[in-house]
Amino acid sequence: MELSKAEYRVAELVARGLSEKEIASELFISPKTVHTHTYNIRKKWSARSAVDVARKFILALDNPKQFFTVVVFLVMQGHIIVTAADLDLRKPPRSISRTTRAGRSGKKNQYQW
Repeated sequence: MELSKAEYRVAELVARGLSEKEIASELFISPKTVHTHTYNIRKKWSARSAVDVARKFILALDNPKQFFTVVVFLVMQGHIIVTAADLDLRKPPRSISRTTRAGRSGKKNQYQW
């Protein structure tokens, strides 16, 4: 069965790995509408999951190899960014010294940890 234009666009975004909420945000429609479109896509294509939708969408393209080439380059680029030596994704170390109050006398006691 043929998909409508809206369903085709949703299928494309599913193939790109977006969630229903992300698709709704990108298309400026309700998440419920996206859910309905994905349900209709799965029904028309006899797909059981988003993975089936993505696979069938890619295979339905005129040149599916072009899609895979783009995905491979994006994965390589992401790997380079994540593994870059000068990129430090760790949290900065917390300060070691802390000031605490002890007792009810109103006196401040400072402890260095």
